[in-house]
Amino acid sequence: MKKTIIAVAAAALWAATSLCPYATAQTNDRRCHDRLIEGTYGFTIEGEKLAGPGPVGPQVGVAITTFDGEGSLTQVDSVVIGGSQVADFTHPPATGTYSVNPDCTGTFTLEFHDGRPPVTVDFVIVDSGREIDTVVLPPPGTVGPLATRSIGKRRSSPQ
Repeated sequence: MKKTIIAVAAAALWAATSLCPYATAQTNDRRCHDRLIEGTYGFTIEGEKLAGPGPVGPQVGVAITTFDGEGSLTQVDSVVIGGSQVADFTHPPATGTYSVNPDCTGTFTLEFHDGRPPVTVDFVIVDSGREIDTVVLPPPGTVGPLATRSIGKRRSSPQ
């Protein structure tokens, strides 16, 4: 009887790990990766520009960011700082790279092609990729000229 139970348990374990592709895929495939946020997100931006060239003061804006699922992104935005518009949707799109960590945190960089300095952003993916919460990081070794955050909501995913 004991040998029969062991044989049945071994067969069930073998079937679960060999015949069911989902059993092994879950152990080899991390839930959080670059493809999780593939698609287009609408972001609201708010914060403060504390220093640097151009206007300083309260900062608000909106952006549309598209993540390609392979570590590259593009973004268009409209931003107002201290009551002056510093970017609008007619400016050339920003480009950049991103990386998602296994714990659903990540970083992306934006290279603007309209004279604004590059930006590095830390983010957290929430609600299974439906939302991305961000904070702009100061350049290494400096106190940041920006105190800015944004919240992005998934607008569309690839078909």
